[in-house]
Amino acid sequence: MSSDAAHDLSSPRHRLKEARRALYREAIVDAAERVFASHGYDAAKVQAIAKAAGVSIATFYTTFPKKWDAFRAVQSDRLTALMQQVGGQVLGATDAFGRVRAGLEGYLRFHMAHPEFLRVQLRERVPWGTTDELRTPEQTRAWEAGLQMLIAAMREGMASGVFRTDDPELCARTATAMSQVRLALWEGRGMAQPPDEVARDAMLQFVRTFAAADMVDTLSKRIEASALPSSS
Repeated sequence: MSSDAAHDLSSPRHRLKEARRALYREAIVDAAERVFASHGYDAAKVQAIAKAAGVSIATFYTTFPKKWDAFRAVQSDRLTALMQQVGGQVLGATDAFGRVRAGLEGYLRFHMAHPEFLRVQLRERVPWGTTDELRTPEQTRAWEAGLQMLIAAMREGMASGVFRTDDPELCARTATAMSQVRLALWEGRGMAQPPDEVARDAMLQFVRTFAAADMVDTLSKRIEASALPSSS
């Protein structure tokens, strides 16, 4: 790179241009999330997204060539945050149940903390337990990464006698679907139940379904005695 080109990239004008571009992107992604949540991807209009973002149609297309690109940006931003948050909690857990709890509760709490994103996902109406109908590669990558973390923790828990012996992948997919159904009911019932109660009830259901018989009481008391950090 020439010295002139390097100077252009570090010039106040260039920095201002990049800052403006970042602000436009943030405004459009936030607005797109709201519009996709209200109307779904197929029915959402670029004009509605631009209006909600407070930008012109020309600015929208300068920032994102197509509606599809804006949708992918919504998925990428939220799912990256989800995986970073949940992944950190899973890595910080000290045993198999703690890792499962971190994954499932983290998933639930993140979506409850971001209800518009939850509505975007619910409007996709994809079959739960599979990636076959996911719309974007960002969704597929996040789903598969989360599933593999959960399978590993289920396998570990079965080996140590904490969970009933079964197919770890089947149990992980089933537990994920249970969480998704719970989120759909929470949203459909007006999001009235406090998130802490949703997370607690989900984990108690998980224990009743998957824990070894002699571990049900111990794990249930552990859930009742402590709460994981809320999502931001």
